[in-house]
Amino acid sequence: MPDFRDVDPFELRVPASRRQGADPGKLTRQISLFGRSAVGMPPLWVYEGTDGVLIVYNGVTRATRIAKLAPGTLIQVEVIGQLPKAFANEPKIGDVLP
Repeated sequence: MPDFRDVDPFELRVPASRRQGADPGKLTRQISLFGRSAVGMPPLWVYEGTDGVLIVYNGVTRATRIAKLAPGTLIQVEVIGQLPKAFANEPKIGDVLP
């Protein structure tokens, strides 16, 4: 059974492979195409840590765009699995906003 949740993208954690945050070129393209709109945006894929914190697996740029242009807007994520680690100390999308 899919686990969909509405969350504030500002609070999502970035994966180790994207510590610097969203790719600037890709973010610029998304902003020019979609602006602050989340309409029609597919759910981000996230994993849940042992502490309940969500880490983005797919969708760092989309989460960054919404967190930057529409703060406080909730987006839909799909929890695709659990990881045997806590992520509370990892950087949030909000910490790496350009």
